[in-house]
Amino acid sequence: MESQSANQLIKLSRKRKGLTQQELADQAGVSLRTVQRIEKGTEEISGFSLKQISQILEIPLEQLIMPNVNQISIDNNQTGSIKALYLASLTFLVNPLLGLLVPAIMGYTKQNKDALYSKHLKKIIVIHAVGLFFLGSFIGYIIIADFFKISLPPFLSDIFNSAYFLLIPVCYYILILTFTIFNYITIRKAKLSAAN
Repeated sequence: MESQSANQLIKLSRKRKGLTQQELADQAGVSLRTVQRIEKGTEEISGFSLKQISQILEIPLEQLIMPNVNQISIDNNQTGSIKALYLASLTFLVNPLLGLLVPAIMGYTKQNKDALYSKHLKKIIVIHAVGLFFLGSFIGYIIIADFFKISLPPFLSDIFNSAYFLLIPVCYYILILTFTIFNYITIRKAKLSAAN
């Protein structure tokens, strides 16, 4: 008799227990998308997800692991989740506020955060908050000065009336983008070197 793959065994066990994918995800503390991908066999199964799901479905871990060793990956440092945070922070390209809010919401709703995940979440929030503060202060100063008809100091007036004015938001985007890409690549390289 051919042994079942982990994704087939999980899918059959879930159906036998009368659980929907959403119910399994909720009870196991993983996302619905994770359950869907595991059952389709389109992604490696993390050790955490496998442990949680096996407990809910009452499948012994060894029954899932031994025949399916190549399909299971252990992500001790949650590097996949950290990379997702950095990718989510790229939403600042659409709206600078989204680069702060989306990762913050992801981090707040994530269960089982480890110290490395929390460290990177704080880094993302701080860099975006500082960037937004300076960008907002700059734009706010212009709006307030214009509204109250405050005359700007000559050097600022020259900057605002020239092409250099556009350099401030451009520098903001370049710095945040560089920070995000650098950290994403660093995390990716760390995961690849750990796998070798």
